[in-house]
Amino acid sequence: MRFTALGLPPHSDYSCITILLQNLTGLEIFDLTAHGGSGRWVHVPEVKGVLKVHIGDHVEVLSNGLYKSVIHKVTLNEEKTRISLASLHSLGMDDKMSVPCQLVNDENPVRYRESSFNDFLGFLVKNDISQGDRFIDTLRIKY
Repeated sequence: MRFTALGLPPHSDYSCITILLQNLTGLEIFDLTAHGGSGRWVHVPEVKGVLKVHIGDHVEVLSNGLYKSVIHKVTLNEEKTRISLASLHSLGMDDKMSVPCQLVNDENPVRYRESSFNDFLGFLVKNDISQGDRFIDTLRIKY
């Protein structure tokens, strides 16, 4: 029996934080600050036994955009089996995440709509993340 190896397309995690343990390289993050702001993909080096922590979409909303969720993707090695264990930490299914009023003033308006994990699941059903659709983009308020 032959299995087809699939990676994950570019995405950000809809959580507060994601804790990741992996046995091989393959994780890449998108550095938005590189190349004059146009960004580039950066390979995350392998460090044995290290837990990697990603900031998720919830932290981006909670910080009103001060901290950005990590856009990442996974590539696979055809010769070795890659095992990745991810633990996503967030709120309950129906709990709404919103920008705290303490971070809002005339110079710093609310930049995100509130949402829940159930809202995110509804987005996944209706959209194709392999085409680059990100839920956080639907939450941004454009002024």
